[in-house]
Amino acid sequence: MTKGNFAYMNRQEQRDLAQRLADDSEVFDFAKALEVVESRPWEVEKLLRIREENRKSQEEFARIVERQRRALIEDYG
Repeated sequence: MTKGNFAYMNRQEQRDLAQRLADDSEVFDFAKALEVVESRPWEVEKLLRIREENRKSQEEFARIVERQRRALIEDYG
């Protein structure tokens, strides 16, 4: 979504985007997230993409660690 597309967001869409940003955030509560959505919604989308990429990376890392742990148990357990 481009900067121009965000001009067409209605109030409920802004609130939904703010809630997505506030969910599981240690930085943003809903009120602060709504402020950011109202002033720079394109930045919120970028932050949400980064958050999702980080989550996926953490999950992949956890899978790798678990595979290594199981391999060690098989070899030495």
